[in-house]
Amino acid sequence: MYTKNLFAKCLSLILICFSCIQINGQVIITLASEDGTAVQPDSFYAYSSMGLIRAFSVNGNTISVEKDVRRIRVTARNHYPFDSIFNEDQMPGTKIVLTLKAKSLFMDEFIISTDKTPSRLSRSSVSVSVMKPYLINNKITSDISTALEQMPGVTISDGQVNIRNGSGWSYGAGSRVMVTLDELPMISPDAGQVQFGFLPVENLASVEVVKSAGSVLYGSSALNGVVNLRSAEPEKQANARVTGFTGFYDFPRRDSLRWNASRRGVHGTNGFWSQRIGNTGITAQWNALYDQGYRRNEYNHRARVGLRIKHTSAKIQGLNYGANTGVQQSNSGSFLLWESYARGYETFDSGFNYNKGFRLHIDPFAEWKRKKVTHKFQSRYLALENDATANNAGSDQSNGSSMLYAEYRMSRDFQHLSVTLGAAGMLAETHSPLFGGKQTAENRAAFFQAEYKRGRLQLSGGGRYETYAINDAVYTKPVFRAGVNYAAGRATFLRASAGQGFRFPSMAELFVTTSVGPLTVYSNPGLRPESGSNAELGLKQGYKIGGFKGFADVSLFQMTLTDMMEFSFGNWDPNTGIGLGFKSINVGVGKVSGFEFETMGEGKIGNTRWQLLGGYTYTQPRVINPDFIYARDSAGLQLNFVNTRNDTNNLMKYRFQHLVRADIQCGWKNLEFGLSYRYNSRMTNIDGAFTKGILAFFITGIQSSMDRLGSAHIFDARVSYKVSDRWKLNAQVTNLFNREFVGRPCDLRPPRSFQLQAVWTLR
Repeated sequence: MYTKNLFAKCLSLILICFSCIQINGQVIITLASEDGTAVQPDSFYAYSSMGLIRAFSVNGNTISVEKDVRRIRVTARNHYPFDSIFNEDQMPGTKIVLTLKAKSLFMDEFIISTDKTPSRLSRSSVSVSVMKPYLINNKITSDISTALEQMPGVTISDGQVNIRNGSGWSYGAGSRVMVTLDELPMISPDAGQVQFGFLPVENLASVEVVKSAGSVLYGSSALNGVVNLRSAEPEKQANARVTGFTGFYDFPRRDSLRWNASRRGVHGTNGFWSQRIGNTGITAQWNALYDQGYRRNEYNHRARVGLRIKHTSAKIQGLNYGANTGVQQSNSGSFLLWESYARGYETFDSGFNYNKGFRLHIDPFAEWKRKKVTHKFQSRYLALENDATANNAGSDQSNGSSMLYAEYRMSRDFQHLSVTLGAAGMLAETHSPLFGGKQTAENRAAFFQAEYKRGRLQLSGGGRYETYAINDAVYTKPVFRAGVNYAAGRATFLRASAGQGFRFPSMAELFVTTSVGPLTVYSNPGLRPESGSNAELGLKQGYKIGGFKGFADVSLFQMTLTDMMEFSFGNWDPNTGIGLGFKSINVGVGKVSGFEFETMGEGKIGNTRWQLLGGYTYTQPRVINPDFIYARDSAGLQLNFVNTRNDTNNLMKYRFQHLVRADIQCGWKNLEFGLSYRYNSRMTNIDGAFTKGILAFFITGIQSSMDRLGSAHIFDARVSYKVSDRWKLNAQVTNLFNREFVGRPCDLRPPRSFQLQAVWTLR
């Protein structure tokens, strides 16, 4: 009996072994996506009846396995993991095609900006827009600001970001939107200017725009929102991209605008190489620009290199550390005021301001991820030097500044609750005759964030207490936020949020006195911080049309700004009594109410591939008490909104009530076509000093230009052709119909331009 049982067991074991052998010899596995896009594996595991197969080769989306296959596990970017055990009657032979299910890239997109930890876009309690790299790469841009202008609800004027009309125009000083690179601030410590020319465009994973007060986690300057650029992480396979482009500005339509005899050129290159070698990820990147400019005395020549190293410890599980650095040299000429409407591309009195600049940032970081606790330390040293010369300023324009910022966060996960605690500190100094010598600033903050998830409900809240000191002046501010997100259906998400924000005065607003032609900007050491609150209701709805997937988002919002810091015209010279110019003043309370519709999507319809980004934003930016006397100038004149505006309505100055943004791209075989559209309605209110009085006498045509050119329909068109797996050619025309338009007074925007770009990619 024992022998019979032993024989039966052996026979069964032999039959099981034969049944497990499904494919003999080489197996060719091809990966495909349900939406027709190319798929490359991030990880691949194959198992035979004897265990894990270690001998295989990967070539693009094709994998060759040299042994018997029983089970296959594959992960790929933007697709759900594939894991399947093949039965004997399911095996198709020695050639296998695996079709992976594509994720809804926008609903399932992971974002960082709202709570500084990875979370799904669909579960955010505030409005967040995400720009994917395809838009940056295909629009042939050397400056991220040109791509940001395509985002719904976003405008940019003189390098200042404005989200949903939360800001106006402040002559380049101060910003109500915090702009960060990998969660760390990238605005100058002196004037609070965004360093757009210093930000990389060549290797970004995404750009996230938070359209709500972000001061709880990001501190001052996040009053109107946050723009966070996320760098792409290196992978095991080497990845590289090199681009070079050339182009020129077309002549404007009006002959009076043609100050140059020949068309002005613009050329540039950028690229990166990245790879994870062992436990170390390395990314090297660069960009260079030679832009002759379309206006007299304006040009931009710059070159930047950067290096990022991230090491994973082999001894301490979950520990990553490294540093990110970038350095840039530049030579530029800037433009502020035109000579006249007829000569809109020439500077006032042929004035110029030339600048040789140096930029440097060094960012050490460390992160330790344990089972339920994560510790993260980030820091940035940012240094800026500007060697400036001018022919119309009575003082030395050169300046320099530096900032040291450090932040520590600890996150702890419980069953349904995650908590983040953190502290941040900043030291900054600036030196220049413009600032009256050396000025220093110091900032300390403590913050917390909590998130509760249970079923379809997600609650979040947090607070921050901040102390900010400039020289001997000390400011303190507590702020709080709360939000809720409810998954009403499989692809339907409701949200509501309320939050507070604040902004401390920049050193430029407090101390700088300078002039450009007849326009003088005066310092205001008594300027107070501004604060605000945001409230929003929103609905995000996913949709699918054939192979096209996306979402539609509708939101109602309201922002209240208290002690608003706005530049106001008056007689500000306390010595002579005849110093006409602008000064940053606390002008009272403003309220911005409105709604926004946004849609994003991508996918395949028939044999074509589509990508879509678009939105419409409507706002009512009103001054609450237009008769409020907020200052007296040196001549004793009482200033309020009523006697400083140029119109009779109560809309805040330098705002667009209607914003429309749309970008659509279609791909067919090796061809891709793209069309962008932007519309800003006319500014109905600006400073009356530009349209009447001494400024209007010296600088003519401002009111007529705002009436004629204040609103415009601007189209950009592009086409690309994939020559091979490595090479691609792009062509682009911006301002397709060569429309004249202005973004703010005395600022005629670029005429039509043409660009041609060649792109080489390793993957």
